[in-house]
Amino acid sequence: MICFTRVDSRLIHGQVVQAWLPEIKPEKVLVISEQATQSSLMTKMMRMALPQGYELEVSTAKEALQSLKKDEAKKVFVLIEDLNQLLELAEQNISLKKVNIGNTKYEEGKKEYSAGVYFDKKDLAIISSLQKKDITFSIKALPSSLEAKINA
Repeated sequence: MICFTRVDSRLIHGQVVQAWLPEIKPEKVLVISEQATQSSLMTKMMRMALPQGYELEVSTAKEALQSLKKDEAKKVFVLIEDLNQLLELAEQNISLKKVNIGNTKYEEGKKEYSAGVYFDKKDLAIISSLQKKDITFSIKALPSSLEAKINA
């Protein structure tokens, strides 16, 4: 069962480890990252950054459905690298009710919407299409931060 969904291009880092994991208390962290699935070093670094007691799986968006079905009884924190991969998850009819945006990479042509969160027209189109499927979005760096809604 998905207990939390977050888009954060930094994947496993200080905010996730120090703030979100203790707040959410998942059993497993499912990282959705094409790049990380192709880099054993990146996967090893994430495993080292993750405290003991949390299971880690690194997957592509296409493989995520199998992992979630296999672990239906576990509380799973889904950590997604970017909005394109989030869209791939949603297209598999994976139940995503609420998505937290923590950080997105700056790239030329993207506008800053909040500290560390950048969107271009394509990103906003993805958010808008997913909002039409009753998925809500918010920008929130930490559990204690004020939540900003996104209306694409």
